[in-house]
Amino acid sequence: MRSTIRNSYLDALSLCLPSSGEQYEFIRSDFHIDYTLGNAQTNQIQIIFRWIESFSGEHRARRYRQFNEVWNGCDDNGLRRLDFHINALHVDGKITVTRDFLGQDGAIIETLNSESLARKLILLHPIVRIQDARRLRDNDLDLNGNKTRLEKRLENTVKRLQQKPGHVNKGEVRSGLKAMRTLLDHYFAFDSHNRSPAEIEPSRHLNMRANYVHPLELVANNTSNHSRLLLMGLLSTFVRARGPKQLKANARPIVIFEDPESRLHPTLLNQAWRLISIMPMQKILTTNSGDLLSAVPLASIRRLERGATLTESHQVPPKSLSKDEERRVSFHVRFHRPSALFARCWLLVEGETEVWLFNEMARIQGYDLAAEGVQLIEFAQSGLKPLIKLAIALGIEWHVIADGDMAGQKYAHTARSKLDGEKEKHRLTLLPDRDIEHYLFSHGYEPLFREMAKAEGDTHIAPKKIIARALKKYAKPDAALAIIEYTEQHLEDDIPLLLRWVVQRVVSMARGAG
Repeated sequence: MRSTIRNSYLDALSLCLPSSGEQYEFIRSDFHIDYTLGNAQTNQIQIIFRWIESFSGEHRARRYRQFNEVWNGCDDNGLRRLDFHINALHVDGKITVTRDFLGQDGAIIETLNSESLARKLILLHPIVRIQDARRLRDNDLDLNGNKTRLEKRLENTVKRLQQKPGHVNKGEVRSGLKAMRTLLDHYFAFDSHNRSPAEIEPSRHLNMRANYVHPLELVANNTSNHSRLLLMGLLSTFVRARGPKQLKANARPIVIFEDPESRLHPTLLNQAWRLISIMPMQKILTTNSGDLLSAVPLASIRRLERGATLTESHQVPPKSLSKDEERRVSFHVRFHRPSALFARCWLLVEGETEVWLFNEMARIQGYDLAAEGVQLIEFAQSGLKPLIKLAIALGIEWHVIADGDMAGQKYAHTARSKLDGEKEKHRLTLLPDRDIEHYLFSHGYEPLFREMAKAEGDTHIAPKKIIARALKKYAKPDAALAIIEYTEQHLEDDIPLLLRWVVQRVVSMARGAG
């Protein structure tokens, strides 16, 4: 997810669904300027928010009864939805904003109180945006005069732990944990239909039965002091991000966690995700961390891509991968190459020799594949089909290099089955030889293989035997390094055409010029 796209998306959410409940008035600078079209500014902003029931019949809950006239019919899963539409027009220097609800056909539902319903919906599901607290000044944080005593107690404990960890006694920590326990029940109620009091009263909560433990606190208690302090910090940050107004008693906020890896040690990051993942509310988490991404379920990942006229959200559709395919992809990509999910183009190769080779061949040509957004992934172990399906689902460009042997022909057939009307050369390169080593042997690297096989003077040995003998003496990574060294010394200006073409192809695909 590119930061500019992501920030525009999060800004739209934060401005249109603020925790204050105030309806945002758009200004001129909010309208997009397309610099590729000579600084032309659009004159319309159109945003549609869609809420879908978590379970069938949720729309009958007390908090949703006021929206009865604007709920839409059931979708394919038997769940009802609510479409909230914001439209801003900029005409002759004047900006007009309307807020409506849409019917199943996309038409505006005519109702007398659409603006009132819009405000109630915003108060029911406000955005709470948690950013790096270091970007905020302490003066800004102290403007919240509506904090309860418990919230202040928790914030003071967390602040002292951050500033003077050695000076915080056990009593203060226990007091902070008690406040944390009460706030957990107020903000993160696991019973979705229980109503909590608008104001948090310590007397109502601190005398709870001794055997009650909130699920979030249970996780913290079963790990370490780090987890407990981390949970206290998360709650304190949530209270600050909430703003100066108390949330409604029946509010179910949508919480945005922005780049938590920017302020947490990798070990604490994993603990933070464990706590965040079980918070019973809708969460949006942005990250540039491959480690964090590998911990998130594949179905929960969204990849945003900005096109010429719109921003698309890509995800893996339910049941698009079989259980075996998902297991293979999870093991091969998410756990071992999680950064691949940030790439713009995948170069899919059969083995580790090609990974070493193409990275270095690109470097010799003046390209840094990682900087270009190209990720090399070997597919022999995981299978080619699930990788292509994953790339297509997430909107990642892909190109396959297959050997010319029988196995390579099968891989080529798999790639062809996924062309969807595209030209074969755009997605597939089939080597004219049985493998990459035989291709190199016949395109300028015969002296190197003979030297590696100790067969410089013997002209009667078949190329197949020379290559086999060379690879027996050298491990594949060592052989790849020898090939690169030989290229730099003897063939820097004469790299085989097919290899040069593949590198240029994937770079252009990553740049969006494919």
